[in-house]
Amino acid sequence: MTIKIEKGIPLPTTARTPRAEKYPLRQLEVGDSFVAPVGQAALSAHARRVAKDTGYKFVVRHAEGGARVWRKA
Repeated sequence: MTIKIEKGIPLPTTARTPRAEKYPLRQLEVGDSFVAPVGQAALSAHARRVAKDTGYKFVVRHAEGGARVWRKA
């Protein structure tokens, strides 16, 4: 069995299918915030992911009824 080496074949892109966003972090403008009925850890994890993708900065704190997230920059 001989394996053929090929040149010039483009690497396929990682077609990451967009998921429905649970929380509207991408729609926040600087200074906007919202409360989500989840734990602070869950919202922080989601905010970190969106921050990595967008370059936005968020602050997440415990709030009555769940956790509140603010967009800083």
